[in-house]
Amino acid sequence: MIDGIKYQPVLYSNEYKGYKKFLRGSLVYNSFWKEQKRRIINGWKPSGGTYMPGNYYFYLNFSKIHGLAPNARRKGMISPIYRDQDHEYFTEISKAKQGGYGVIVLKARRKGFSFMNANILLHEWICYAHSENGIGAQKELYVQDFKKKMMLSYNSLPKRLRNKVLRDNEELLMSGYKVKEDGVWIDTGMMSMVHFRTMDNPGAFRGTSLNYMIFEEAGEFLKLKKSLQASEECFRDGAIQFGTPIIGGTSNQMEIESDDYMEMFTNADKYNLKPLFIPANKVYPGFFDMSKGISDTKGASEDIERRALLKANSGDISDLYAFRQEMPLEISHAFLRTGGSPFRLDLLNKQIANINTNNRFDIVRKGKLNWPVDSNGKEIFGGKPIWIEDFGNVDLQNSDKEMFPFEIVEMPLDEFKNCDVSSVDPYHIDDDLEHIKKNGKANKDRSKGCMCVYRRFVNTDVPCEMPVAFYTDRPESKAIFYENCLKLAIFYDSLVLVEYNDDGFLKYFIEKKMTRYLKERPRSADSPYSVVANKYGVHMKTHQKKLITELIDEYIKTSWEDIYFLKLLIELTVYGTKNTDRAMAFGIALLHDMDNLRKVTHKKDKEEERMHIPHFAKDSSGNIISIHNKNNSNLNNSSRKATFDYNFDEE
Repeated sequence: MIDGIKYQPVLYSNEYKGYKKFLRGSLVYNSFWKEQKRRIINGWKPSGGTYMPGNYYFYLNFSKIHGLAPNARRKGMISPIYRDQDHEYFTEISKAKQGGYGVIVLKARRKGFSFMNANILLHEWICYAHSENGIGAQKELYVQDFKKKMMLSYNSLPKRLRNKVLRDNEELLMSGYKVKEDGVWIDTGMMSMVHFRTMDNPGAFRGTSLNYMIFEEAGEFLKLKKSLQASEECFRDGAIQFGTPIIGGTSNQMEIESDDYMEMFTNADKYNLKPLFIPANKVYPGFFDMSKGISDTKGASEDIERRALLKANSGDISDLYAFRQEMPLEISHAFLRTGGSPFRLDLLNKQIANINTNNRFDIVRKGKLNWPVDSNGKEIFGGKPIWIEDFGNVDLQNSDKEMFPFEIVEMPLDEFKNCDVSSVDPYHIDDDLEHIKKNGKANKDRSKGCMCVYRRFVNTDVPCEMPVAFYTDRPESKAIFYENCLKLAIFYDSLVLVEYNDDGFLKYFIEKKMTRYLKERPRSADSPYSVVANKYGVHMKTHQKKLITELIDEYIKTSWEDIYFLKLLIELTVYGTKNTDRAMAFGIALLHDMDNLRKVTHKKDKEEERMHIPHFAKDSSGNIISIHNKNNSNLNNSSRKATFDYNFDEE
C-alpha cells in the first residue's frame, strides 16, 4: 500500500510542490496547469495506487478545510489528508453519476462529509460551464453553514482555479462577469450556479436542472420522501437521469419524523438510490494509520465495543443507546432512539430495528379514503369509503400537501362487529396563537390531529389486540379533518372516543347525524368524585393522562412486537418531551378498549342470535305481540311494514 501523500502530488511531490513560484505564462507554468486541469476533470491514478475521481483529486490537492493541524491547539484552514473512507465515498459518488442513480448516506458523526460535499459542488461550479447544482436542508442554519464551508474552501483555492463571481446572495452563487456589447451590459462567462434553499416546501427546487443536489442532514427532514419526489424532474430529462441526489444523514441527528429517511435507506432501490453506511470504525482516532490513510476497522470495533460494554454495565440504558447511536457499527445502531421516555426503550428500539431490517415487519400501507359514488358520479356521504393505495404519488402543484394521510396494517373485518375501537387526539388553532404570543413566531413543529383504530381480541386466528390504522394530518380546514375521521370510523365500523375539548368534532358528528359513531364518556376513566356530565368524549385531566401512560406502558411490556407503525414507535421513545400526537391517540384507544363492554360477535352468528331474541310488532288486529321469527305467520304483508324492533346489542 502506497503512502497517502502519493495521492497529493501537488502538495508533496518534488515536481509540483513549488508550483506557486512558476512564472505565469512560462512553459512550465502552462504545462503544470494543463496537466492539473486534466486530472481535476478526468481523475488520476498514482503509481502503485488506486484511481481517484477528478473531484477527489481536486479536494486533496487544491482545496482546504477548517480543521486541526497536527500538534496545533487552534483550528485553521488546512489541507485534507488522504483517508480510505473519503476515497471510497468520492468513488461511490462518481459511480452514481455515471450510473444514473443517487446515493443515501448514513454515517457516524464527525466524519467531515459536509466539507467533502461542499467541495463536490465547488468542483462542479468551477469546472463546468452552465452547471446548475443545489443544496437543501430542513433548517436555514444548515444551508448557511454549508455555504460557509464551501466559500471557505473556495477562498483558499489558487487564483487560477477561482471563477469570477457574478451573483452571490443567500440563495444563489453564480459565476461569470458582465461585458458591454452594443452599449448593453450582458452576463457571460462560466455561468455556473449553486442554489441554497431551505426545504420547508418540498418543491423548493422545482424549475431547476441539477447535476448534483445535496440533501443536508436529511434525517431531520419532515417530508424527505416528498422532497425527493417533488425534485425528481430536476435530475431527469425524460427517461434519462443525468443528475445525482446525495441524501446525507448523521446517526445522532434523526428527528421524530425521520422515518422517511429510515424507510428510504432500507428500501433504497425503490427511489433509485444506493445506500452507503459509514460506520464509526472508519477513520477512528487511535486506530487510523495517518501515513497511509488506512483504517484499522477491527481494532476500532473492539475499542468501541469495550466502551459500549462499560456503559451497559453502568445500568443507564439511555447512555448506552446514545453512545451506540453516535458511534454506530451496524445500521440498526444508527436508528436507535435515546429520548427521555418512561417506557421500555430496549423493547421499542428492538421493534424499530425489526422494521428497518426485516421486510416481514414493514407492512404499513399508505393511502386515502374516498366516499363511494352513485351511477351519476356523485359522492355518497356516509357510505362505506373506498381505500385508495398510495404508490408513491405526489401533488406536483402543491408538493406540501399530504395526499395519502392514512396508514393501515390490517383491513376491516367486515364479518365481525365491535372488533375495532377508535380514538382521536385533536389539534387546536389556539395552541398556535399561544405559542406565537410566547415566542413571537409560528411553531414549525405544530401538532397534528390523529385518529387511531385499535383491534380488540377477536380470536386466535385473527391478528388482534394491536393498532391497525392511523390517520394523522393537519389539513387546511378542520372540517376536512373531521370528515376524514368519520370516513375511517365508517370504514372500520367503529365508535370514536375523542378528547372532550374539541367542540367542533362533536358538533360535526351531530350535525351530520353520525352520533352512532361517537363513543360515550368512558366511566371507567372518571377520576374519584368526578362531577363531569358530558355524554361523549373523555376529559384529559391529570388522572386520565396518568391512566393512559400506565396503559401504554403495560402494552409495550407485553405486546411491543404488535406495533408496526414506525412513527408511533418513534413518538413513544420521546413521550412526554415532544409533540406525540400518535402516542396520545394510541393511549386513548387503549382507554376506549378498557371501557368497552360490547362483545365482539360474528355478524352471521348475530343474525342467527336475533331469531331467538324477542322482537315486537302489531298483529292484524292492532295488538302488540312478541315474535321470535321475522316470518311469523301472524304478520301479514302490511303489518310487516309497520314492524318495529329494538336491537338489544346497541345502546
